[in-house]
Amino acid sequence: MRKLIPLVAVTCLAACGSDPQETAPNATAADATAPVETPAPAATATPLPDPSATPAAESSATASTAADGRVSRYTSLTDCRVVRSAPDEAGFSESTCPGMGSYRLKLVEADGRQSLKLVSGGKEHGLEMSSIAGGGFTEIGKRIEWRGRGTDGAFQPDAMILRYDVVENFDQPGRPTSYLLPVSLERTPCLTAKIRPGAGQNDRARAAADGPAKCL
Repeated sequence: MRKLIPLVAVTCLAACGSDPQETAPNATAADATAPVETPAPAATATPLPDPSATPAAESSATASTAADGRVSRYTSLTDCRVVRSAPDEAGFSESTCPGMGSYRLKLVEADGRQSLKLVSGGKEHGLEMSSIAGGGFTEIGKRIEWRGRGTDGAFQPDAMILRYDVVENFDQPGRPTSYLLPVSLERTPCLTAKIRPGAGQNDRARAAADGPAKCL
């Protein structure tokens, strides 16, 4: 009987004791059935707008021109037709040229100097361009700019701008001074300014042409 008691105790300990190696699969199974934690996606920065996809803002000068309804149209002195010629008289020639609105142009050349007249309603209006040249040789640029308001496709100019090259230094005839001359077409046409070369010459000439008209 005394021999049986220790044997029963040993058997009980073997049956009731916990073996760490037997619990490991249970722990592993629990881990396998537990939801796997997914890492949160990395935050992405919101892309900035592509400047090339956004229309550029208009400059104040352009916006002002659009708001005022002032526009430019162009004609060319290369489309002129000679109506009078006297080569023996200092190379004199007179040509009619297309204009804009109710105006057409007359180009006069003699002795290495050019001048322009405006013709409207059967009347010719000289521009007294010799006062700008001071006696130097001159040449008028081939493109004439007309300024006015365009409404529903109609355009009636009230000003004109022409380029006027003047030889002011006779020792350097190949290097003339290139002026821009705004011309008012209101009432009697006349020159209103002499815009010297330099930065923004075109803008300065348009501002003078669009401003209050005051003859030189």
